[in-house]
Amino acid sequence: MLLAPFVVLCALLILKRLVLGLGSVTDLNGGYPWGIWIAFDLLVGTGLACGGWALAWAVYVFNRGEYHPRVRPALLASLFGYTLGGLSITIDVGRYWNLPYFYIPGHFNTSSVLFETAVCMTIYIGVVALEFAPALFERLGWKVSLKWLNKAM
Repeated sequence: MLLAPFVVLCALLILKRLVLGLGSVTDLNGGYPWGIWIAFDLLVGTGLACGGWALAWAVYVFNRGEYHPRVRPALLASLFGYTLGGLSITIDVGRYWNLPYFYIPGHFNTSSVLFETAVCMTIYIGVVALEFAPALFERLGWKVSLKWLNKAM
């Protein structure tokens, strides 16, 4: 409940940005849409995510069982960070209504500055969601899905 006013304020600012444009909330414009806040969005989100990803990778690759209890919280932080970075890219894109074309083969805008970032973030979010899915399935009691996922992994 403590963060509810902040969440409402952020939702209102995002809505204002999407309806009235970038300049209404950032004093930037379509010609110069890159501000320090875009770098902050990406660096904070991916920086938070990289720590969880690196810890999980190190525990599994180096078979360090004593750190295994820390893997699930690290993967959750990683999933949160990459999702935050992906959502910030979605908000930062100048013409957000063209975003679905990113996923349609033949419509990729490879000349976009954010194309490589969007590809990597999409793959990262998918892989981390797959890595975190067993914890979620256990919590929800989905035994059949958990068994299938463990067999596939």
